[in-house]
Amino acid sequence: MILAHITVPLILYGFFPQLHLLALLVGANISSLDSLPTLIRKRTPKEPITEAHAATILHTLFFFIVLFIPLYIFNLTIALSFMIGGFTHVLIDALDEKGRMLLYPLSNKFYGPKILTYDFWTYVTDKKIFALESALFVAACIVLLMR
Repeated sequence: MILAHITVPLILYGFFPQLHLLALLVGANISSLDSLPTLIRKRTPKEPITEAHAATILHTLFFFIVLFIPLYIFNLTIALSFMIGGFTHVLIDALDEKGRMLLYPLSNKFYGPKILTYDFWTYVTDKKIFALESALFVAACIVLLMR
């Protein structure tokens, strides 16, 4: 999903050029800051499902709704683009075996369809997933160039 967090905003921008591309990309990737401890350690913990990645406020829809308010005062297009980018990150990540706290702060429960069965570090090191995401990224770039 590392490249997916770049590819999806590019695709959205291709369909909706009135959005702000940089704000989409920042919104779609700011949540990844909570993965730094796992990346620095370079290994999955013994209980990967309990890993802090994606269990922080950075992986909640609430985080982006709250940030929308000051950004809206600055610029509506940037605020909407940032929030849409952030929502795509959280919703894409909710597809894994852990899910995400979609209803936070009303609930600390993790929600998601559990379509992708992997933990974060396994995902980061899977060459097949990387190849698939790379192909999607190249396709998104080609579509943008053809536009």
